[in-house]
Amino acid sequence: MRTGSEEWMRQVGERKKITRIEKPYLHKPRYHIYVDGEFLLSVHEDILVKYRLQKGMELDESEIAKWLEAEEYNKVKQKALHYLSYKPRTTHEVKMYLGRKGFERETVEQVILELEKNGFLNDMEFAKAWVNERQHHKGYGKRRLKQELLNKGMDPAVVDEALIHIGEEDERQLAISIAERRYLRLCHESWPRIERRLGNYLVRQGFSMGVVYEVLNLFRARYEEEKGNGP
Repeated sequence: MRTGSEEWMRQVGERKKITRIEKPYLHKPRYHIYVDGEFLLSVHEDILVKYRLQKGMELDESEIAKWLEAEEYNKVKQKALHYLSYKPRTTHEVKMYLGRKGFERETVEQVILELEKNGFLNDMEFAKAWVNERQHHKGYGKRRLKQELLNKGMDPAVVDEALIHIGEEDERQLAISIAERRYLRLCHESWPRIERRLGNYLVRQGFSMGVVYEVLNLFRARYEEEKGNGP
């Protein structure tokens, strides 16, 4: 079944005229366009303003094709902005989301470029914020942070740049800090059991084996001292 716009574009002949523009939904920025008394298509307010659509305006086939293309582009952009309104996303996540919606890849790529240009998408800023939040609130080491960002489809070079400020001593101090809390819950158990559980915990948190072994040695010395001073 043909839509009004498809039927209109099929016809070749005299120029048509916009006879009515109405806003059917109070809280939606969309407008219905009528040509020669018949419904032609629905457009977003941005398209209405961009092309200065108004009653009495004459149009031809090329103009309506241009509107339809602009309307499709705007639809993709609005979907992307809506998706981004919930929380920050990576470029890859937005691309995948729009792809699942069935939009053409070329249009998606154009929208992505516009969003990046206008600051709605910035993978470097996303990565830095992600690292800061997960490191300070979750106690995650570089390995886990890197894997999480790569899983979000980020460029490895961007990920490495976002992690470059985390030095070996930073990792060590963070590992000691989070191990302290876990050790206090385990210190009544035997050292082999503490070592296994504490070591596995630090590995899951994303610390290198070098850091894990160093932290375990510190806590083993503490454990032995505490037990040696006991009754």
